[in-house]
This record gives sequence, C-alpha cells and structure tokens, in this order.
Amino acid sequence: MLIDKSAERRQTIFTVALGLFSERGIQETSMQDIAERCGFSKGTLYQHFRSKEELIGAIHQYALGTLHEKLELAASANLPAREAFYAQIEVLLHSLIEFKAFMMMQIREREFSGIGEERTDGRGDPACGPAGHHPILSSAFVQIRRSLIGIYGPEIDPYSGDFAIVVGGLVFSYLQLTDWGMPEIPIPQALRHLELMLDATAERVLDRKPEPLIAPALWTTWVEDAPEDPSASKRPFILMRQMRDTLAWSPIGRSEREDALETLDVLEEELSAEAPRRSVVRGMLGNLKDVHVLHGALEQLSPLVLYRLDELHSRR
Repeated sequence: MLIDKSAERRQTIFTVALGLFSERGIQETSMQDIAERCGFSKGTLYQHFRSKEELIGAIHQYALGTLHEKLELAASANLPAREAFYAQIEVLLHSLIEFKAFMMMQIREREFSGIGEERTDGRGDPACGPAGHHPILSSAFVQIRRSLIGIYGPEIDPYSGDFAIVVGGLVFSYLQLTDWGMPEIPIPQALRHLELMLDATAERVLDRKPEPLIAPALWTTWVEDAPEDPSASKRPFILMRQMRDTLAWSPIGRSEREDALETLDVLEEELSAEAPRRSVVRGMLGNLKDVHVLHGALEQLSPLVLYRLDELHSRR
C-alpha cells in the first residue's frame, strides 16, 4: 500500500504546530521552531506552507473539516432526533477538547480565522450592517435548530436562538471547569445533565410561552450564512418514500393508511412547488402526528422540512 508522503508530512506539521502553539503561544512560535521539532529543514516546511499565517489557516480548516465529517456521520446514523442530537453534542465536546488549547490561543491572540474580521463591500471598504457569521457557527445553529424541532416539535422553533445560546454556554462551560480548578466531568455525565437542563427549559418555555430573548428576526441570517448542504433538498423526499414503505407493511387500518398516504402526496406536491405554502406544510405534518408507526420518521422529517421552507423563503 502506497503512503502519501506529502499528506503524512502535513499531518506531522499539524500535530507539532498544535503542540508548540499550546506550549508557547502562536506569536512566540516561529516556523523554524516548528521545522526543528518536526525534524526537517525550514525549507521543507515552506514547501508545504508559505507562511505561519497560511499554516494557521490550514490547521483551522483541518479542525473544521474533521469536526464536520464527524457531525455528519452522527447525523446520518438514522437515529431518533433526541439520540442524534446528543450524539452530535458528544462529537462536539470531544473535538473541542482535542483542539481546545489551539482555539483558545487563537481567540486570546485575535488570530481565530474568520471570527472578528470585518466584512468588506467588494471594494475593500467596510460593509454596513452586522458582521458575517463564521460558517461553523451558522452550521452549528442550523443543526441545533433542526434537533430542537425534532425533539420538542415546531412550537419550540421561535426559541431556537435562545436554546442555541443555552447549548453553547453549557458546552463551553463544561470545557472550562478544569480551568476554574474543578475536577473534570466525564462526557456521558455532562450529556445527561445537558439533556435534563434542556428538557426542563423546554417544558417551562412551552408552558409559559414568553417572548423569545433572541427573536427569529435576529437569527434569520444565521440560517442564510450556513454552508449549503447539496443533499438537504433530497432528504425530505427520501424520508417520505420510507414512510410510504412503512405504511405498506404496518398492521394499521385501511382508512388510516389511505389518509396517511394522501397526506404524504399533498406534502410532497407542496414541497415540490416553487413557493411552498407554510400553512399547508404545517397542516400535513400535523396530520402525520396521529399515525403512530410514522413517529420516528416524522421526528427527522419535520425539522428538515421547516428548515427547507426558511431556506427557500430567504432566497426570494
């Protein structure tokens, strides 16, 4: 088996650079330091990265790419919405622990690529309006929002911005406990606590229905800034096909089966339209809630469909 020496060497550089950045800080680490620790010449290092800034950017993209792949793997495991969500949170915690020192160092030294940078209007001048969101933050919000709808239903959607802050705050707080001199909490225990806190918060919010702190109008751009998933538009139709298969073999009454199939036909037709009507889509999803054998698939379908509606609306 042939080994890609270039890829192997880049991996070595990433590992060594991460270690040195954590030990000394980004500013105090030179390319010469990295080359010496790797065991080859500075010239060899420059064959792979023309500058320390380019190396930092490559490490950043490597970290984001690795995290994205793991999150997608957890999302595609065909788990119920609740299990899929906490599987992704577990992936996030492990990844943040792996790259924690480097990320915190970047934040402290204002070198966290893409965060805090000014937007420009294309001519090099600062653009008006709020700064753009980092892609990973926008993607994380989209994932959290889909999961919340899948777990607690569409009624929770107006509070997606609030819950994103709660999830982010709890996750990063768990990671910082050791920095505060407290014992490290095992990830399974942290996940159980997070689930308990979110369930209690969701129950209270849905009961009292207060005004959201972070109103939907404020987080619309988070959805728009998320990188497009080329397969996202196909997933609802794949799930609806699976739901039809389930109805075909499930021991339910003929009338219930026919009503469910008719509902799926209307839903598919509406989602295929250039401008799907939100009221019709929500009504069809509500009808499917009464079909017990479809509950698992509906947990996955609802957040995808509602997110897709927002995506189409933002493009008009």
